[in-house]
Amino acid sequence: MRDRRKAADLRQQGAGSRIAMRVVWLALCLTPVSRVLPAEQDADLPIKNLRMEPETRRLTWDLNGNVSEIKCFINSQEITQAVNRSFCEFYVLPLCAVSNFTVASSQAPAFSVWTRYPPPAEGNPEAAAQRLGCWVHGVDFLTCSWEAGRAAPRDLQYHLTYEMQECPRYEVDVRGTRVRCHFAGVSRLGGHIQVLVNGSSRGASIPCSERTVELADVERLTVPNITGTCNKSYSIMEWKVSSHFNHRFTYELEIQKGTDPPYTEKPRRNYYVLPNPGNYAVRLRVQLYFRRTWSEWGAPQRFDCDVGDDGHFRDWLTSSLILLGSLLSLGLGVALCGRYSLLRRLFPPIPHMKDPISDNLQSSKVVAWEASRASGEDCQVAEVQVLGET
Repeated sequence: MRDRRKAADLRQQGAGSRIAMRVVWLALCLTPVSRVLPAEQDADLPIKNLRMEPETRRLTWDLNGNVSEIKCFINSQEITQAVNRSFCEFYVLPLCAVSNFTVASSQAPAFSVWTRYPPPAEGNPEAAAQRLGCWVHGVDFLTCSWEAGRAAPRDLQYHLTYEMQECPRYEVDVRGTRVRCHFAGVSRLGGHIQVLVNGSSRGASIPCSERTVELADVERLTVPNITGTCNKSYSIMEWKVSSHFNHRFTYELEIQKGTDPPYTEKPRRNYYVLPNPGNYAVRLRVQLYFRRTWSEWGAPQRFDCDVGDDGHFRDWLTSSLILLGSLLSLGLGVALCGRYSLLRRLFPPIPHMKDPISDNLQSSKVVAWEASRASGEDCQVAEVQVLGET
C-alpha cells in the first residue's frame, strides 16, 4: 500500500511539474523580453538583429541557429507566422501608438524577443486628436471626425492625411479648430485606409492619432426607394440597395393597411409580394448581413391599389371613346365629300359662252354653242301649223 501511495505521489508531482513548465513557457512567450541582451545571452538566441522595416511593413531578423517555427505577436496578441523563418509581414503598421512586437517560438530551443515600434513621440498625448472615427454614407462619401485634445493649445490646428494625401474638405468647431473631414468617391480608396491626424502648434509638439478603417465595416447604408405595381389582388414591391463594399443584406418592411395597426415582414430578397393590399403605406430599413445594427427607417411610401377591375374598365372605356371619336370624324369627312359630289351631279354648273371675237379661245370663259353637236342638254323642236281659229 505504501508503495502504491508513493507511486501516486510521484505521478502527481510529475504532472504538476509539467503544468508548471507550460505556465513558464506561456509567460515566456507573452511577456516581452528586451532584445537588448548581454552579448553571451544574445549569442545563444536562434535569431539576432531584430528590426522593423516600415517601408515593407516587415519585422525581420537574422537567423542564428536552427528553429522550426517562429510566430509574431503585437502586444501579446498572435498576428502571423514567420515567412521562411526570416520575417513577419503585417497588414498595417501603427504610426502613432507605440506597440510591442514580439518574436517567439514554442519549439526547442524556445525563445521570445521583442522590440517597440514606432519610437515614442514627443509632446503631451492629451493634446492629440481624441475619439477619431470614420464612416461611409450616401454610397460614395466618407466622413471622419475627432475632438480637440483637452490640453490642445489655442493655436493648435489638426491635419488629416490618408495614403499621403491631405483631406480635401474640413469642418471646424466654434474655436476654428478642424474637427471633421469629408471625402467623395470612396470606391477608389480600396477596402481599407489608414487615417492619420497630426497637430501643429507654434509652441508645442503634438502627438498624432491614427485609425485603420475597414470601409465595409463602417458603412451606414442608404435606404432605397420602393417601386411597385398593384391591383386589388396583389402588390409587387421592389428595391435595390447600392454599396461599393457590401453585397449581402437583410431587410425589414413595416406595412400598414388602411387604418389597421402596422406590422413587419422580413423578406429574404429585395422584393415582396403583398396579397389583397388595398390602400397601404410601407417603409423599409436595411441591415448588413453580418451585423446587428439596422439602418434608419426610410420615408413612408403610399400605394393606392383599391382600383382592380374598375380601373381597367375606365382605361378600356377611355380607349374605346377615343377610337369611336376617331371613326366618327372619319365618317363625317367621308359623308361631307360624298354630299358635295352628289350636289355637283344634281346641279351641274351652267356652261359659259365662248367669245368668237377673242383670239384666245382656250382661256376664254365664253363657250359657243354648236348646233351640229348633240348633247344631253339639246331639245328637239317640232313644227306646229295653225290652221285656223275656232
